[in-house]
Amino acid sequence: MVFRSTLWFVPFVLFIFVASPVVAQEAEESPEPDEEEVVEPDEDVLDEPVEGDEDEAPEEEPAEIDEPAEVDPPDEIDEIDEPAEVDEVDEVDEVDEEQEVDELEDPAEGAAIAPARGAPDPTFRVRGNVDDDEDRWFLDIGGYIRAGYTHIEDDPNFDVFGQNDGFRLHDARLITRAEMDNGLGAIVSLDAGSRLIRTSPDSPVEELSVRMTDAYVYYSPLDYLELNLGQFKAPFDVEDLISTADLLFINRAVGNRGVQDVEGFNVAGMSQDRQVGMRVHGTYDILDDEDGPGVGYAIAVANGNGPNVSMNENDRLAYYGRLDLYWGDLISVGSAAFHNDRTFGDQPDRVDRQTWGWTADVRAHFEGVSLLANVVSETREVPDIEQDPETTGLSYQAQIAYEEPFFGFQPAYRFAYYDPTFRHGGEGEDEIFEHDALTYHTIGLNYNAPDYPVRLMANYTLALEEEGAPQLDNNRADILLQLQW
Repeated sequence: MVFRSTLWFVPFVLFIFVASPVVAQEAEESPEPDEEEVVEPDEDVLDEPVEGDEDEAPEEEPAEIDEPAEVDPPDEIDEIDEPAEVDEVDEVDEVDEEQEVDELEDPAEGAAIAPARGAPDPTFRVRGNVDDDEDRWFLDIGGYIRAGYTHIEDDPNFDVFGQNDGFRLHDARLITRAEMDNGLGAIVSLDAGSRLIRTSPDSPVEELSVRMTDAYVYYSPLDYLELNLGQFKAPFDVEDLISTADLLFINRAVGNRGVQDVEGFNVAGMSQDRQVGMRVHGTYDILDDEDGPGVGYAIAVANGNGPNVSMNENDRLAYYGRLDLYWGDLISVGSAAFHNDRTFGDQPDRVDRQTWGWTADVRAHFEGVSLLANVVSETREVPDIEQDPETTGLSYQAQIAYEEPFFGFQPAYRFAYYDPTFRHGGEGEDEIFEHDALTYHTIGLNYNAPDYPVRLMANYTLALEEEGAPQLDNNRADILLQLQW
């Protein structure tokens, strides 16, 4: 028989395969089947009996028709299927699978999306004029944690140096800024890594505590004018004005921080730290271009007795002033000066001490290269005690770093010099130079993760004492991990 390729051909053939076992079974159950029913009909007769059998089969044996075990037509179906249609379906399936694999296995997409994780907007509305469209409060929260390990070389002559290596929590800072649309706002920052008191008089181990770092109200009616009232960084040494999270080295230079704890013989640094008072500062772009020339200024009056102290030691204030000239982010040249009149002791034994100083610095950044150089001088005088001569300290440093653009590695080097009593002498006396100058060479290697707010820093400091002073074996190695948010 010859069949034409039509749409009803496939279901017809399937029906033949399904119905044939039923017909055979009926033939076996009939003891004497008629020959007319067994003889193969011609093409005209086949169409009618099949349709009749299709109506009768479900009524007589419905359960046996549904049995798939007795039907095995794959071979014949494969012969009937058109290869053109099968090839077209296979090609579509292969293309879809390749697209899905490319999307899932692209490492660049995964690395770019994973760090963000749909980071929310850090600005939140807080209580205060929340129903108004203008003058609303917004809150920004940030901070960083810096922790690491410090190893100090064991000195053979002094048991106190190099005997307390261990892990150290440098900073645990939480910074909160509240601001309105009209330029009014406040900043409050806390540090859970502040050293408070020693566990015992003979131990270098110190307890940590939560202390206030910055806390001041600000009002900025103009782009180049901002007023501050509270506790803030004194506008003096450029290294103090750099955020701790942005330092190129784990610690500030020896002239700024001095020598602390078991690093060597304790020497106070010349940092002015934070002060409680009032400050006016701002920047002005001369050509209304952030990448062009500009000037920055800061003037402050404060108690002068350091941070986290209420009221003043006397009725005389400390004065600070700073001026910067810059050309975008490329280069900046600055200078500053201060005068502070302090009082120590309890009544009636109170002693006045006057301090004043100046600094000059230059900073540059170009194509991944960062440069910083500064000099600081501070003079101390105690007019109430004639036998206590006037002393002047001097420090200077130069540092350079380069961050390569591919992986985030940043090698750095710093030379720092500090003489706490560079010059001293009383009236009619010649200048006397003491042998207490320090020279520090610090080699650093930083890794600034390109996709995460993480820094890994490693420093090695070679500490040298001036010839004529006691020589110490107190070279230091530090590693630090910083996470910022």
